[in-house]
Amino acid sequence: MLMLIPFSQALAQNSTSPIVMGNTANPGAVADAYLSHARAIRKADAPIVHLLNHSAYTQAVPLLKKAAADKDDFWAADTLGHLYQAGLGVSANSQTAFHWYLQAAEAGDRFAQRQVANAYLNGWGVTRNPRRAAFWFRQGLMVPQVANADVWLGKTYAAGKLMPKNPTKAAWYEGRSLSLLKQLDAEHVGAAAYDLGVAYLHGDGVKKDAHQAEQYFRRALAEHYPAAAAALQHLEEKNT
Repeated sequence: MLMLIPFSQALAQNSTSPIVMGNTANPGAVADAYLSHARAIRKADAPIVHLLNHSAYTQAVPLLKKAAADKDDFWAADTLGHLYQAGLGVSANSQTAFHWYLQAAEAGDRFAQRQVANAYLNGWGVTRNPRRAAFWFRQGLMVPQVANADVWLGKTYAAGKLMPKNPTKAAWYEGRSLSLLKQLDAEHVGAAAYDLGVAYLHGDGVKKDAHQAEQYFRRALAEHYPAAAAALQHLEEKNT
C-alpha cells in the first residue's frame, strides 16, 4: 500500500499563500468574501480567455503569469501548465509545466492536483515519487467513492429500504465513512471537510451540531471547495 506524506511536507518545495478571508463575524460574510474574490478573478480572466480563444497564446502568457502571481488565480496557473506542456506560445517544457500545475494544485484546483499526481507517478517534469503521487491523487479525486458508498449503505440499513433494517450495520458503515472523511480532512481535502459539515448539520452518524458544521464548512472554503460558500450562506439565513 502506498504511504501518504504530510501535507506540509508535500508543499515544502513550492507553496502559495491562501486567500485571506479576514476575521469575519458570521459565516455568510466568509462566503461573501470568497465569492467576491472569485468574481474578481473571473472578471480579470475574461480578456485572457478572449486571447486564448483566438489562439493568441504568446500574448496570453504574460497576462496569465501576472494573474497567477497577483490574484492566487489557480485557473491561470493551470492554463500555463497546459501551454508549457503543449508548447503553445512558449517552448514546450515539462518541468515548467509541472511548476505551474503544482501551483494550481496547491491553490485547490482538482484537475491540476490530478495532473501533479500523474507527473509524480510517471516522472513527467519531476522526479518520480509514488508516495507524492498517492497524496495528490487523494486530493484531486475529492472524497473517494468508498466514503460516499458507506454513507448511503448506512442510510439504507437505517431506513430498511432495499434490505432489512439493521441499526448495527448502519452505525458501522456511517462510522467507517466518518473515519475516512476525518482522515482526508486532516490531509486538507476540502470535499471531506464539506461532507463532515453536512454530517454535523443533519446529524448523520454524529450528534447534530450547527456550530461544528460551520467550522467544517469554513475549513472547506479555505481549502477552495466552492460548495461550502452556499452552505455557509444557508447557515447564516437560518440564524437570521
